[in-house]
Amino acid sequence: MLPSQNTKAAPSSTRTSAVYRVLRQDILCGKLTPAAKLLIDEISQRYGVTSTPIREALNQLVTEGFVQKVDQKGFFVAQVSRRELSELTNTRCWVESIALREALAHRTPKWEEDLILAGHRLSRTNRSADPEVFQENAPWEDTHKQFHMALIATCPSRWLLDFCSLMTDHAARYRYLSMSLAYPERDVTKEHKALIDAAIDGPPARAIEMLMEHYRTTADIIIRSNLDLPD
Repeated sequence: MLPSQNTKAAPSSTRTSAVYRVLRQDILCGKLTPAAKLLIDEISQRYGVTSTPIREALNQLVTEGFVQKVDQKGFFVAQVSRRELSELTNTRCWVESIALREALAHRTPKWEEDLILAGHRLSRTNRSADPEVFQENAPWEDTHKQFHMALIATCPSRWLLDFCSLMTDHAARYRYLSMSLAYPERDVTKEHKALIDAAIDGPPARAIEMLMEHYRTTADIIIRSNLDLPD
């Protein structure tokens, strides 16, 4: 389930962080499938750590919504569904419309430079590790999140930014479900370039409208591509 790793010599906080990071990434990219049971003993054997840092990591993931804790049954990877995707998309649109409006109201020359640079890096990073057949490309995922966070970086509310970051990760989990089917039909580079232009040169309302359309298009593709996604 998890890569073998010896962390016995590491401090407790470091061991917890290591388990947390790998579990979180494996949930995001689908290596740990929705509803899969997370067995403490199995994780302990893979990592060579006691149950304490594992439980700490799992409880942290519970607070973020990536893991569910069921009384008397243990820990499970959080479920996915059409209803939850719709709720996530709507909430993301509501919250990020505020964050983007505030970011544009507090824009600076550095924000513009950082946004252009983030867009350039994203455009130079391959969406797929294979140009012919889609293969997950982790550097693109990292750069993609950096771009979207750069867009709202000057929002003065740390609470809003932290919530936007968490929702971006939850959205990435759903996006992984449809990547192989969505890859040929969507020009995300063009969409991101249009977002940059609207944010820098257009009225705020236009940039906000385009960002909402960008997120809703993603949700529509995921639903179309995954007919077996639970309601």
